[in-house]
Amino acid sequence: MNQIADRSGAVAIVGAGPAGLSVARMFRRYGVDYDQFERHSGVGGLWDIDNPGTPMYESAHFISSRDLSGFYDYPMPASFADYPTRRQILSYTRQFADDFGLLDAIRLGNGVTRIDADGDKWLVTTSDGTTARYRGVVCASGTNWHPRIPVHPGHFDGEIRHAVTYRSAREFDGKRVLVVGLGNSAADIGCDAAQSADAAFISTRRGYHVIPKHLFGVPVDQLDDGPVALPRCIERPLMTALLRLLVGDVTRWGLPKPDHKLFESHPLLNSQLLHHLQHGDITVKPEVERFDGT
Repeated sequence: MNQIADRSGAVAIVGAGPAGLSVARMFRRYGVDYDQFERHSGVGGLWDIDNPGTPMYESAHFISSRDLSGFYDYPMPASFADYPTRRQILSYTRQFADDFGLLDAIRLGNGVTRIDADGDKWLVTTSDGTTARYRGVVCASGTNWHPRIPVHPGHFDGEIRHAVTYRSAREFDGKRVLVVGLGNSAADIGCDAAQSADAAFISTRRGYHVIPKHLFGVPVDQLDDGPVALPRCIERPLMTALLRLLVGDVTRWGLPKPDHKLFESHPLLNSQLLHHLQHGDITVKPEVERFDGT
């Protein structure tokens, strides 16, 4: 076994994405000794589209608005879009790390390969082959790196891939594309397919409340969490009535009727999907039952 370095007075942080950087900033602020490990060559986590395995795609934007997002006491620049692009989020994250002097403690290109309990301490082994003992470990390695693919009976002759492999709408040129699922990423990718594919479809098992990203020219999340936020008991009926007035009945475009009240489940925040449904650029299909050749 390799010689174990004694860092038993320090904490190891695994990952240098936004969460890992937030922890590092607080540790530095309160004088907690730490080492930070990042397997990629730069900070930013999944927001760096060049980070191997990231689910990031070219058309991605932040799902919450600029003024209600960001690091504590470090607002996003007013020059950013209402819903910042992936490039803006990556730039902002890297500027945060630079401004708070976090880069010097990050061991880039050196990921954690193993963590073992050692009494009340932890042994952390990294990809360079070294092992050190720490009093604590913070795992900020992310939750969206490992795809889960459903299994359906039958065989499909075409290409099956998970959204984690998707990068650009150009990949849809000349194809008929079915996007399975209707979460926010699926809706984004479906909209890319609507503009680039020969034909685009979305398969969904259930209905969602579709909310435009802006209402009355204001990012919609500011109506929920901003200075004019209302209690849920008032907000739900008011927003439901507004959506009925401004969006209408989504079943007209093939979407299933939601089986839950607004805000009981995460709504679908997307204005482009409504546009493409209304213009026939994308067609809704029910749940996939089986594969049958083509």
